Amino acid sequence: MNMKNLAYIMFIALVAVFVSSCKEKKTRMQQVQEFRNSLSSTDTTQMLKLCNDCMDLLKAQKVESALSMLYEYNDSTKEVQPLTDKTRKQYERRFKVFPVLEYTMDYYSFQLEGVNDVKYRITFALEENPEQNGNAVTAMMFNPVKVDGVWYLTIKNGTEFDRMRN
Repeated sequence: MNMKNLAYIMFIALVAVFVSSCKEKKTRMQQVQEFRNSLSSTDTTQMLKLCNDCMDLLKAQKVESALSMLYEYNDSTKEVQPLTDKTRKQYERRFKVFPVLEYTMDYYSFQLEGVNDVKYRITFALEENPEQNGNAVTAMMFNPVKVDGVWYLTIKNGTEFDRMRN
């Protein structure tokens, strides 16, 4: 092979690498819009029912049943798995310290397959003095994820809030 042919082959290879690296990457907004366009009203209904059913179980003090509805999601592998024993115990403690006495949904939002928001305001202690109107309230946010066409329920934690802000 002469130098002219080698130079030509190298040039073609460089052009191919350049062209393949210049393919348009989707922006986050494009990914969000694509995910939202793939959803139907049934998705909204299923996702909200899953969240509300879990909240109803928590309100009924059926913490074990509620925890059996929860999963952990690995964003890099796009896989869901049942809660680990460690995470399950953390949630058990959380719902004993902050029981769900009343709840209201603040909002929900679809973003991506593994990043969605359903935020609830939870009353965990009622003011005993009727002249005071200071019930103890906290918030909780579910992150429903859709994997292989099925909705799974996860809970957002502080780390995920930090990741969303960045």
